[in-house]
Amino acid sequence: MCWQHPLTRAVEEIGLLTFDGSAYRFQYLERARTVDGFQPLIGFDDFGEAYESDELFPFFAQRVMDPRRPDYIRFVEGLSVDPDDEDSPWELLARTRGKREGDTIQLFPAPRVSEHGWECSFLVHGTRHMTLKTVPIGDEMRGKYSSEQFEEILSGLAPGDPLQLQPEPANEWTDSALLVLDAGGHPLGYVPNLLLEAVQNALTNGDVHLFVERVNPPEAGWHLRVLARLDAESDQPFDFFSSDQFRPALAS
Repeated sequence: MCWQHPLTRAVEEIGLLTFDGSAYRFQYLERARTVDGFQPLIGFDDFGEAYESDELFPFFAQRVMDPRRPDYIRFVEGLSVDPDDEDSPWELLARTRGKREGDTIQLFPAPRVSEHGWECSFLVHGTRHMTLKTVPIGDEMRGKYSSEQFEEILSGLAPGDPLQLQPEPANEWTDSALLVLDAGGHPLGYVPNLLLEAVQNALTNGDVHLFVERVNPPEAGWHLRVLARLDAESDQPFDFFSSDQFRPALAS
């Protein structure tokens, strides 16, 4: 789980929420104690405690769409989640990042270990920026699409279609940014920042396969337009939680 500083907009990892199929567990990361401006979340006052519950904690439950809403079925199906699955609240949190308008909290699904490396699904970030800026693709600048042009590009995508990755070292936020492109080289958005180290590791030590999992209509909102699936094959699998930045906090 990440927290975004309301002024600097820096995104910091501060906690870990897990679900084993029967119980939920939340624990701060050790680094949360030193994140500038961060204060304990409501209901989680102690940095060193491991919180457990049979039900999803209220702080997170309010970030899941109410199943009674008339657009609930369309919403969950847009994320490739089975609305009848008992674990659907957990899956919705993982895929939508549990983010609300004006909120500073974002949840991010950890990659899953696979037979040949690791895999995950993610929503392509920054799709809206492709209508506002251009990026260098080969020998030309692409992007700054009109709404009609971008919708035409997205309408040409289907589940299973391959996607490409391209570095954008001149990105204004991070020099390790990775663009997501369709098969024709049209930029669709970005790999989420928290996956960048893992993806770079896989690109260096193996191979990465990226596919379209689902494309949602405009009414879904910019942040839900493209759901991608990534399969990383590597002879040096990346341990997402081995670095100090993901070390759980201990009781003081």
